[in-house]
Amino acid sequence: MRHNALSAVRHQIFFLLQKHPKIISLAISCSIGFLTGLLCISALTQTNQQAGDFGWAIRAANDILAGKDIYQHPFGNDLVPYPLPAAFFALPLVMFSPSIAAGIFFGISSALLAWCILQTQNKWLLLLFFSWPFAYSLLFVQWTPLIFCMAFMSPLLPLLLVKPQSVIPLLVLHPFSRQGIILLLLTGIVSLIIYPTWPFVWLGQISGYKGGTPPILSLPFGPILLLALFQYRKRKTWFFLLLAFMPQRVLYDQLALFLVARSRGEAVFLAICSWITLPALLIFDGWLGLPGGWQNWIVLTLYVPTLIILLRQRES
Repeated sequence: MRHNALSAVRHQIFFLLQKHPKIISLAISCSIGFLTGLLCISALTQTNQQAGDFGWAIRAANDILAGKDIYQHPFGNDLVPYPLPAAFFALPLVMFSPSIAAGIFFGISSALLAWCILQTQNKWLLLLFFSWPFAYSLLFVQWTPLIFCMAFMSPLLPLLLVKPQSVIPLLVLHPFSRQGIILLLLTGIVSLIIYPTWPFVWLGQISGYKGGTPPILSLPFGPILLLALFQYRKRKTWFFLLLAFMPQRVLYDQLALFLVARSRGEAVFLAICSWITLPALLIFDGWLGLPGGWQNWIVLTLYVPTLIILLRQRES
């Protein structure tokens, strides 16, 4: 009797998945978004971060509404502002406290990413939610999950005005669309109407930014990534190399490397390798204490595993 009941439940679940895939995808996506949003808020509260990396966008949105100069605040080599369009993503959230607003932003970003993945045949890409780059993005409220969606949704092209170094490599995999270009132009025009000289002010404030060395230029291991050219016919190869040539900080920017994977096994391999730096961080007391420099750890634990996968893949 009990076995028959379990079989009936399994049959019903399978039937629902076949008959209502969009509803199931929506439920899974919302669940992921809700959970990650709560975890994000909890992490911010425990560490007294307020809003993490999303904090600048929230403050800028409030400044815009108050008619203040968004670039009036202190800046430095390691404290640099975002382009003005970043504030547009925070405008709907200014009524919330910083930590709640950041949690909502990250939860929505995660839900949207899950939804995009579930609309493809590669549903195993959901494994990226168990990776260290994603967990790190959650802890510090990074834009990475939302930017990852660019690989599936061209209307998110305005993100090019927020973090160009992260978006440009994705354009190799997901070409421009008319809708994306129109939204990009509208976003740029509106930002110039609000603050006509913001690009010059912003460039002036980031001129002293100590951005991370591009992984491919990190010695001695970075140049190894050029071996990807053995697969030069693949579009993913040029995405991989372009991402490796972009300046990066620690490991949240590398979440996009999961796009190189073509199977569940490859995604599991990348996720496992990504966690190697965590015990090292605990042993050597943070990123700056890692022997050989943190850039080489990023290369060895994230880029080299991806390179191995890329070189093993057959021509498609």
